[in-house]
Parts: sequence; C-alpha cells; structure tokens
Amino acid sequence: MALSRFLKQLRWRKKITASGPLSRLYEQPAWSSRTPFSELKILAVDCEMTGLNPKQDALLSIGWVVIQNGFIEYSSGRHVLCHATEDVGESVTIHGLSDRQIAGASSVSQALSLLMKDLSDSVAVFHHAHLDVEFLQRAAESSFGCPLSFQYIDTMAIEKRRLDRQGRAGSLQLGLCRDRYALPHSHAHNALSDAIATAELLIA
Repeated sequence: MALSRFLKQLRWRKKITASGPLSRLYEQPAWSSRTPFSELKILAVDCEMTGLNPKQDALLSIGWVVIQNGFIEYSSGRHVLCHATEDVGESVTIHGLSDRQIAGASSVSQALSLLMKDLSDSVAVFHHAHLDVEFLQRAAESSFGCPLSFQYIDTMAIEKRRLDRQGRAGSLQLGLCRDRYALPHSHAHNALSDAIATAELLIA
C-alpha cells in the first residue's frame, strides 16, 4: 500500500507545477503520531455544502482556524464562500447561504488555493472528516486534476473511540459532543464557527 501511494504521488507530481497551489502539500513530510500535540501546527477545517452527496452536491463555503502550540489562534480564522454552479435550494435553511450571497463568491479553485496555503505545513482536523474530505478531494480533482495529499485527525472518530472504551452510547453530532465537555453553545452550520467549534473540541 505504501509503495502504491508513493507511485501515485510521483504520477500526480508530474501534473503539478513547482508554484502550483498543491505543490507544497506533496512536499510536506509525514506527520508522526508520536509528535507531541504542543509541537503540531493544526488547521481545524469545516465545509458547508448544498447537500451530503459529493457526487452531485457542491461546496458553498470553507472555514478554517489555526491551532499552534496547543492554543487556538482565533485571529487566524478564515471564511471563504465558493461560487456554486447550481442553486443552493432548500439547503439554505441549514447554512443560511443564499444564491445572492454565493453569486459573487470566489471560485472553488480560488477557495482551495487559499486553504492550501495554510494547510501545507499543518495537520488538518475535521469533525466527521470523511464527508468534508470527500468534497474537498472531488473539488481538487475537478479544479487541478489531482487529489489532495494531507494527513488529518477526526474529532468524531476520537469521541466514538472514547465512548466505546467507556461502554457508553451517545450522539456524535458536533454540538452534542461539545456538551459532554461543558463547552459553550456555538453557532452551527457556519463553516468558520464549526471549524472553531471543532478546534475547541479537539483541545478539550
């Protein structure tokens, strides 16, 4: 598996120019699980979409915030809207982003390029990583012809393992996970707010 991944990365590198937005991701050394948390630069990331199907739904916004030396750098937070090629439809009731707001937004490739600048020297963290990563990967394939290459942590998976070890059951929704750590209520379904909420949950 390691050799197969290495060969794939060599093939993908040929598609990426030295100054391209993905180039630094492919040069990033592998993160060791033995690295102390306080020594990691972590990027908490969240995405909002028109739906939950990466094959047919679109990215609407990406939010992220830096965790450095074990502390959240709230001033580093970014929230980038993505221009969608389809109407947001009924999903507006969840994320509050209207077609009018999205109309003048950045292209998905521009939004990804901004994210990659901060992600290139970081370990990412998501809550329910599989969904966000799948959308980001499909967007990168469409925009750049290559998948993203980065390591990430999933706070949902961490919480599930913790509950399993304790023999407990509980919801894995971000807000309810935060409740178990007595974290304050946060504004859900805004990409930056959810990224910050995920960062706080990881530290808790």
